Amino acid sequence: MKILYAGDSPTGGSANYLLGILKHLKAQYVHIPPSVPLEEKWFGVSYNAFILSDYSRKKFSPRIERVLLSRVKDGAGLAMIGGWGSFSGPFGGWKGSRIEKVLPVTCLNRDDRVNFPGGALMIQKHPHPMFDSLSFTHPPVICGLNRVQPKKESTVILTAKKISAKRRKGKTACALSLAAGDYPLLVVDSDPSKRVAAFATDAAPHWCGGMVDWGKKNIRLHVKGDIWIEVGDSYVRFFSNFIKWLAGG
Repeated sequence: MKILYAGDSPTGGSANYLLGILKHLKAQYVHIPPSVPLEEKWFGVSYNAFILSDYSRKKFSPRIERVLLSRVKDGAGLAMIGGWGSFSGPFGGWKGSRIEKVLPVTCLNRDDRVNFPGGALMIQKHPHPMFDSLSFTHPPVICGLNRVQPKKESTVILTAKKISAKRRKGKTACALSLAAGDYPLLVVDSDPSKRVAAFATDAAPHWCGGMVDWGKKNIRLHVKGDIWIEVGDSYVRFFSNFIKWLAGG
């Protein structure tokens, strides 16, 4: 499995979470920090998938966009993961790009960040083979996402429902409820031959919220040198399954 992962941070920052998963999967990967432009020299490898996470369009030249999309057309997977440098975040700028044209969502014409200080519950809307081994009976809470619009030819696998807490008069306890509407969270192309996805929240705190500890037990994953992360076993299974599906494995 060969992955090109661009964005989040240099090693030692928020990129540790996906880097830990990639190492756990024993994937061969190249990680491009968000300050480094993508260049043609990185494309000498036949990657199985590309992950763009908090990586600004400003770091892409039109030539590199065409090169990456030619690989996707030939069968490689492509995912955009949420953040301030994704979709229409303040450092994203992906609206109107060639990349947006192949994603299963469209970007907003404005800043698309949505924060949930009280949390939003992850809800499975549609079954998908990548999650056959994962239960959503006790779903995690996330704290933010990029608001995106699913295309007609897409399938919304996961959504996020905002949690509201209201204290009744004379009571010390709060009553919790879920909002009527929801936000697209994980969207894939409806064509099973295309492994293209948009995951609107982040893989790292703070937006991923309780997802980072999701599961029955915590697992320590090695990143590099003396750098480790500690995450829930369902978190590991979620991103492992997602990346394996993305890479066609």
